[in-house]
Amino acid sequence: MASKTFENELLKGLYLLSKEQQDKVISYVKALMKRTKSNNQQELLQFAGSFTTKDAQEISSAIEQGCENIDKNEW
Repeated sequence: MASKTFENELLKGLYLLSKEQQDKVISYVKALMKRTKSNNQQELLQFAGSFTTKDAQEISSAIEQGCENIDKNEW
């Protein structure tokens, strides 16, 4: 989420632009949003099917055994 300062500065700048320039800004922002979403999905999809059921169970087990324990002396 953008800060109020960022929003205010962005709006000030947008008001100074021509209608044509504002349209370019909107198109650019939409392209960024689409590209980011698409890239995230593609990055994730490259791993689809990488783990067997056995692998997934082993990972889950390791997480349960190692991540759910608190070592009070660690800090």
